[in-house]
Amino acid sequence: MNLEEPKQLSRFPAKTDLTHQEFWRGLPTLQAEAAQLGPGRLEYKMLQVTGRDLIIFRSKVAPKMASTIVPHPDWMVLMAPVDWVGAYVFNGQTARPFDVFVSGGPDGYSATGERRHNLALGVRKSKLRDACAKLSGCHVEDIDLQDQRISLGSALGTRFHRRLLETIAASLDKPVGTGRFVLDAVIENDLFSEIASLIMAQAIDENAFSNLNLDPVRVVRRAEELFEDRTTNPPSIADLCKAANVGATTLHLCFNEVYGASPIAYLHAKRITQARSLILSAERVPRSVKDVALSLGFTHSGRFAERYRNFFGEYPSETLNKR
Repeated sequence: MNLEEPKQLSRFPAKTDLTHQEFWRGLPTLQAEAAQLGPGRLEYKMLQVTGRDLIIFRSKVAPKMASTIVPHPDWMVLMAPVDWVGAYVFNGQTARPFDVFVSGGPDGYSATGERRHNLALGVRKSKLRDACAKLSGCHVEDIDLQDQRISLGSALGTRFHRRLLETIAASLDKPVGTGRFVLDAVIENDLFSEIASLIMAQAIDENAFSNLNLDPVRVVRRAEELFEDRTTNPPSIADLCKAANVGATTLHLCFNEVYGASPIAYLHAKRITQARSLILSAERVPRSVKDVALSLGFTHSGRFAERYRNFFGEYPSETLNKR
Protein backbone atom coordinates (compact mmCIF):
# COMPACT_ATOMS: atom_id res chain seq x y z
CA MET A 1 0.00 0.00 0.00
CA ASN A 2 1.49 3.34 -1.06
CA LEU A 3 0.67 6.04 1.46
CA GLU A 4 2.07 9.50 0.81
CA GLU A 5 3.52 10.83 4.04
CA PRO A 6 4.06 14.42 5.20
CA LYS A 7 7.65 15.53 4.53
CA GLN A 8 8.27 16.05 8.25
CA LEU A 9 7.89 12.28 8.79
CA SER A 10 10.10 11.13 5.91
CA ARG A 11 12.92 10.22 8.29
CA PHE A 12 10.64 8.72 10.94
CA PRO A 13 11.91 10.80 13.91
CA ALA A 14 11.20 8.01 16.38
CA LYS A 15 12.67 5.98 19.19
CA THR A 16 14.64 3.04 17.80
CA ASP A 17 16.35 -0.09 19.12
CA LEU A 18 13.75 -0.45 21.86
CA THR A 19 12.94 -3.59 23.78
CA HIS A 20 9.28 -4.59 24.04
CA GLN A 21 9.18 -3.42 27.67
CA GLU A 22 10.69 -0.02 26.75
CA PHE A 23 8.20 0.26 23.91
CA TRP A 24 5.24 0.17 26.34
CA ARG A 25 6.81 1.75 29.42
CA GLY A 26 4.85 4.68 30.85
CA LEU A 27 1.73 3.89 28.83
CA PRO A 28 -1.69 2.93 30.30
CA THR A 29 -1.17 -0.84 30.02
CA LEU A 30 -1.58 -3.65 32.55
CA GLN A 31 0.22 -6.29 30.48
CA ALA A 32 2.56 -6.22 27.50
CA GLU A 33 4.15 -9.43 26.23
CA ALA A 34 5.80 -10.42 22.96
CA ALA A 35 7.37 -13.39 21.25
CA GLN A 36 9.54 -13.24 18.12
CA LEU A 37 8.32 -15.94 15.73
CA GLY A 38 10.81 -15.54 12.89
CA PRO A 39 14.42 -14.59 12.22
CA GLY A 40 15.61 -11.01 12.03
CA ARG A 41 16.92 -8.19 14.14
CA LEU A 42 14.34 -7.12 16.71
CA GLU A 43 14.19 -3.33 16.40
CA TYR A 44 11.14 -1.34 17.40
CA LYS A 45 10.64 2.08 15.92
CA MET A 46 8.00 4.11 17.70
CA LEU A 47 6.70 7.65 17.54
CA GLN A 48 4.16 8.77 20.12
CA VAL A 49 1.95 11.88 20.33
CA THR A 50 0.19 12.24 23.67
CA GLY A 51 -2.80 14.30 24.72
CA ARG A 52 -4.87 14.24 27.88
CA ASP A 53 -7.24 11.45 26.81
CA LEU A 54 -5.77 10.33 23.49
CA ILE A 55 -2.45 8.84 22.40
CA ILE A 56 -1.41 8.39 18.77
CA PHE A 57 1.22 5.77 17.93
CA ARG A 58 3.18 5.12 14.80
CA SER A 59 5.28 1.97 15.00
CA LYS A 60 7.37 -0.31 12.83
CA VAL A 61 8.84 -3.72 13.66
CA ALA A 62 10.53 -6.07 11.17
CA PRO A 63 10.59 -9.72 12.38
CA LYS A 64 7.45 -11.79 12.66
CA MET A 65 6.15 -11.06 16.15
CA ALA A 66 3.24 -12.10 18.33
CA SER A 67 2.23 -9.63 21.01
CA THR A 68 -0.44 -9.44 23.68
CA ILE A 69 -1.47 -6.12 25.18
CA VAL A 70 -3.98 -5.50 27.98
CA PRO A 71 -4.70 -1.77 28.39
CA HIS A 72 -5.76 -0.11 31.62
CA PRO A 73 -9.53 -0.68 32.16
CA ASP A 74 -10.40 2.92 31.23
CA TRP A 75 -8.43 2.77 27.99
CA MET A 76 -9.03 1.06 24.66
CA VAL A 77 -7.11 0.69 21.41
CA LEU A 78 -7.93 1.37 17.77
CA MET A 79 -5.38 -0.38 15.54
CA ALA A 80 -5.03 0.70 11.91
CA PRO A 81 -2.47 -1.54 10.13
CA VAL A 82 -0.85 0.30 7.22
CA ASP A 83 1.64 -2.20 5.75
CA TRP A 84 2.65 -5.77 6.54
CA VAL A 85 4.04 -8.90 4.91
CA GLY A 86 2.08 -12.14 4.77
CA ALA A 87 -0.88 -12.34 7.16
CA TYR A 88 -1.55 -9.81 9.88
CA VAL A 89 -3.90 -11.31 12.48
CA PHE A 90 -5.61 -9.24 15.17
CA ASN A 91 -7.61 -11.13 17.81
CA GLY A 92 -8.07 -14.01 15.39
CA GLN A 93 -9.18 -11.85 12.45
CA THR A 94 -7.02 -11.54 9.35
CA ALA A 95 -6.54 -7.89 8.44
CA ARG A 96 -7.54 -6.48 5.09
CA PRO A 97 -6.34 -3.13 3.70
CA PHE A 98 -7.94 -0.18 5.50
CA ASP A 99 -9.36 -2.21 8.37
CA VAL A 100 -9.48 -0.58 11.81
CA PHE A 101 -9.64 -2.96 14.77
CA VAL A 102 -11.31 -1.76 17.95
CA SER A 103 -10.26 -3.45 21.18
CA GLY A 104 -12.21 -2.39 24.26
CA GLY A 105 -12.69 -5.63 26.17
CA PRO A 106 -11.03 -6.55 29.48
CA ASP A 107 -8.79 -9.18 27.83
CA GLY A 108 -7.00 -6.72 25.56
CA TYR A 109 -5.74 -7.88 22.20
CA SER A 110 -3.25 -10.20 20.52
CA ALA A 111 -1.63 -9.42 17.18
CA THR A 112 0.71 -11.39 14.92
CA GLY A 113 2.48 -10.13 11.83
CA GLU A 114 5.74 -9.51 9.99
CA ARG A 115 7.30 -6.22 8.88
CA ARG A 116 4.43 -4.29 10.37
CA HIS A 117 3.81 -0.58 10.01
CA ASN A 118 0.96 0.42 12.32
CA LEU A 119 -0.97 3.51 13.20
CA ALA A 120 -2.80 3.13 16.48
CA LEU A 121 -4.84 5.16 18.92
CA GLY A 122 -5.02 4.75 22.67
CA VAL A 123 -8.32 6.29 23.77
CA ARG A 124 -9.78 6.95 27.20
CA LYS A 125 -13.08 5.02 27.29
CA SER A 126 -15.01 7.42 29.49
CA LYS A 127 -14.26 10.36 27.19
CA LEU A 128 -15.08 8.31 24.09
CA ARG A 129 -18.42 7.19 25.57
CA ASP A 130 -19.34 10.83 26.13
CA ALA A 131 -18.43 11.69 22.54
CA CYS A 132 -20.39 8.72 21.16
CA ALA A 133 -23.43 9.63 23.25
CA LYS A 134 -23.44 13.20 21.94
CA LEU A 135 -23.10 12.07 18.33
CA SER A 136 -25.69 9.31 18.48
CA GLY A 137 -28.25 10.89 20.78
CA CYS A 138 -28.03 7.86 23.10
CA HIS A 139 -27.61 7.96 26.86
CA VAL A 140 -23.95 7.51 27.82
CA GLU A 141 -24.78 4.36 29.81
CA ASP A 142 -26.16 2.76 26.64
CA ILE A 143 -22.83 3.08 24.79
CA ASP A 144 -21.13 -0.31 24.79
CA LEU A 145 -17.62 -0.17 23.32
CA GLN A 146 -17.27 -3.74 22.07
CA ASP A 147 -14.41 -5.31 20.11
CA GLN A 148 -15.09 -4.92 16.41
CA ARG A 149 -13.58 -4.61 12.96
CA ILE A 150 -14.42 -1.46 10.98
CA SER A 151 -13.87 -1.77 7.23
CA LEU A 152 -13.26 1.76 5.99
CA GLY A 153 -12.55 1.00 2.35
CA SER A 154 -9.89 2.66 0.21
CA ALA A 155 -11.19 6.26 0.08
CA LEU A 156 -12.17 6.70 3.74
CA GLY A 157 -9.29 4.52 4.95
CA THR A 158 -6.67 6.56 3.09
CA ARG A 159 -8.10 9.76 4.53
CA PHE A 160 -8.06 8.31 8.03
CA HIS A 161 -4.41 7.24 7.72
CA ARG A 162 -3.44 10.65 6.34
CA ARG A 163 -5.37 12.40 9.11
CA LEU A 164 -3.31 10.58 11.73
CA LEU A 165 -0.01 11.13 9.91
CA GLU A 166 -0.75 14.84 9.44
CA THR A 167 -1.67 15.15 13.12
CA ILE A 168 1.65 13.53 14.07
CA ALA A 169 3.56 15.80 11.68
CA ALA A 170 1.85 18.89 13.13
CA SER A 171 2.98 17.84 16.63
CA LEU A 172 6.70 17.53 15.87
CA ASP A 173 7.42 21.06 17.11
CA LYS A 174 6.34 20.04 20.63
CA PRO A 175 8.82 17.33 21.70
CA VAL A 176 8.88 16.00 25.27
CA GLY A 177 11.56 13.37 24.70
CA THR A 178 13.01 11.25 21.92
CA GLY A 179 10.14 10.11 19.74
CA ARG A 180 7.52 11.67 22.08
CA PHE A 181 5.45 14.75 21.33
CA VAL A 182 2.48 16.69 22.73
CA LEU A 183 -0.96 16.61 21.08
CA ASP A 184 -2.71 19.98 20.80
CA ALA A 185 -5.91 20.07 22.88
CA VAL A 186 -8.10 21.46 20.07
CA ILE A 187 -6.87 18.82 17.63
CA GLU A 188 -7.49 16.16 20.28
CA ASN A 189 -11.12 17.23 20.67
CA ASP A 190 -11.68 17.15 16.91
CA LEU A 191 -10.11 13.69 16.69
CA PHE A 192 -12.42 12.43 19.41
CA SER A 193 -15.42 13.46 17.31
CA GLU A 194 -14.04 11.61 14.28
CA ILE A 195 -13.23 8.47 16.28
CA ALA A 196 -16.68 8.49 17.85
CA SER A 197 -18.18 8.74 14.36
CA LEU A 198 -16.26 5.65 13.23
CA ILE A 199 -17.31 3.69 16.30
CA MET A 200 -20.98 4.61 15.98
CA ALA A 201 -21.14 4.10 12.21
CA GLN A 202 -21.41 0.33 12.58
CA ALA A 203 -24.34 0.56 15.00
CA ILE A 204 -26.13 3.20 12.98
CA ASP A 205 -25.66 1.30 9.70
CA GLU A 206 -27.19 -1.83 11.24
CA ASN A 207 -30.46 0.10 11.19
CA ALA A 208 -29.68 1.17 7.65
CA PHE A 209 -31.86 3.76 6.04
CA SER A 210 -32.88 3.70 2.39
CA ASN A 211 -29.95 4.15 0.01
CA LEU A 212 -32.07 4.79 -3.09
CA ASN A 213 -30.58 8.18 -3.80
CA LEU A 214 -26.86 8.44 -3.11
CA ASP A 215 -26.06 11.58 -5.09
CA PRO A 216 -23.31 13.00 -2.82
CA VAL A 217 -24.35 16.63 -3.26
CA ARG A 218 -27.99 15.88 -2.44
CA VAL A 219 -27.00 13.83 0.62
CA VAL A 220 -24.81 16.66 1.89
CA ARG A 221 -27.51 19.29 1.28
CA ARG A 222 -30.10 17.34 3.27
CA ALA A 223 -27.71 17.07 6.21
CA GLU A 224 -26.83 20.77 5.99
CA GLU A 225 -30.49 21.78 6.00
CA LEU A 226 -30.99 20.05 9.34
CA PHE A 227 -27.78 21.57 10.66
CA GLU A 228 -28.99 25.08 9.78
CA ASP A 229 -32.39 24.40 11.35
CA ARG A 230 -30.73 23.42 14.64
CA THR A 231 -28.48 26.44 15.13
CA THR A 232 -28.26 26.45 18.92
CA ASN A 233 -28.69 22.69 19.36
CA PRO A 234 -26.35 21.00 16.87
CA PRO A 235 -27.68 17.65 15.56
CA SER A 236 -25.91 14.35 16.18
CA ILE A 237 -24.51 12.13 13.43
CA ALA A 238 -27.59 9.93 13.84
CA ASP A 239 -29.83 12.97 13.26
CA LEU A 240 -27.88 13.93 10.14
CA CYS A 241 -28.13 10.36 8.82
CA LYS A 242 -31.90 10.38 9.24
CA ALA A 243 -32.19 13.74 7.51
CA ALA A 244 -30.03 12.58 4.59
CA ASN A 245 -31.64 9.11 4.50
CA VAL A 246 -28.27 7.30 4.54
CA GLY A 247 -26.04 5.44 6.98
CA ALA A 248 -23.08 6.98 8.79
CA THR A 249 -20.39 5.54 6.50
CA THR A 250 -22.18 6.83 3.40
CA LEU A 251 -22.62 10.23 5.04
CA HIS A 252 -18.86 10.39 5.68
CA LEU A 253 -18.03 9.35 2.12
CA CYS A 254 -20.40 11.96 0.66
CA PHE A 255 -19.00 14.80 2.79
CA ASN A 256 -15.45 13.76 1.95
CA GLU A 257 -16.29 13.64 -1.76
CA VAL A 258 -18.00 17.04 -1.77
CA TYR A 259 -15.90 18.94 0.79
CA GLY A 260 -12.84 16.79 1.46
CA ALA A 261 -13.71 16.69 5.17
CA SER A 262 -15.77 14.64 7.60
CA PRO A 263 -19.29 15.87 8.46
CA ILE A 264 -18.27 17.01 11.93
CA ALA A 265 -15.09 18.76 10.73
CA TYR A 266 -16.91 20.55 7.90
CA LEU A 267 -19.93 21.62 9.94
CA HIS A 268 -17.71 22.89 12.77
CA ALA A 269 -15.75 24.90 10.20
CA LYS A 270 -19.00 26.25 8.80
CA ARG A 271 -20.15 27.41 12.24
CA ILE A 272 -16.80 29.10 12.91
CA THR A 273 -17.05 30.91 9.57
CA GLN A 274 -20.59 32.02 10.41
CA ALA A 275 -19.32 33.33 13.74
CA ARG A 276 -16.74 35.53 12.01
CA SER A 277 -19.42 36.87 9.66
CA LEU A 278 -21.60 37.81 12.62
CA ILE A 279 -18.72 39.53 14.42
CA LEU A 280 -17.89 41.54 11.27
CA SER A 281 -21.52 42.20 10.30
CA ALA A 282 -22.05 45.73 8.99
CA GLU A 283 -25.73 45.62 9.87
CA ARG A 284 -25.53 44.84 13.57
CA VAL A 285 -22.55 44.99 15.90
CA PRO A 286 -22.76 42.08 18.41
CA ARG A 287 -22.77 42.95 22.10
CA SER A 288 -20.08 40.40 22.88
CA VAL A 289 -18.19 37.38 21.57
CA LYS A 290 -20.10 35.23 24.05
CA ASP A 291 -23.42 36.27 22.50
CA VAL A 292 -22.16 35.23 19.06
CA ALA A 293 -20.85 31.91 20.35
CA LEU A 294 -24.09 31.03 22.17
CA SER A 295 -26.22 31.99 19.17
CA LEU A 296 -24.39 29.35 17.12
CA GLY A 297 -24.41 26.58 19.71
CA PHE A 298 -20.89 27.05 21.11
CA THR A 299 -21.42 26.64 24.85
CA HIS A 300 -17.74 26.57 25.86
CA SER A 301 -16.24 30.02 25.30
CA GLY A 302 -12.63 28.89 25.71
CA ARG A 303 -12.87 26.13 23.11
CA PHE A 304 -14.70 28.44 20.73
CA ALA A 305 -11.97 31.07 21.05
CA GLU A 306 -9.18 28.53 20.43
CA ARG A 307 -10.88 27.06 17.36
CA TYR A 308 -11.53 30.53 16.03
CA ARG A 309 -7.86 31.45 16.47
CA ASN A 310 -6.75 28.24 14.73
CA PHE A 311 -8.88 29.19 11.72
CA PHE A 312 -8.30 32.93 11.48
CA GLY A 313 -5.04 33.60 13.31
CA GLU A 314 -6.61 35.81 15.97
CA TYR A 315 -9.05 35.48 18.84
CA PRO A 316 -12.69 36.51 18.24
CA SER A 317 -12.28 39.30 20.79
CA GLU A 318 -9.45 40.72 18.63
CA THR A 319 -11.69 40.64 15.55
CA LEU A 320 -14.42 42.44 17.49
CA ASN A 321 -12.00 45.04 18.86
CA LYS A 322 -10.70 45.82 15.37
CA ARG A 323 -14.16 47.03 14.40
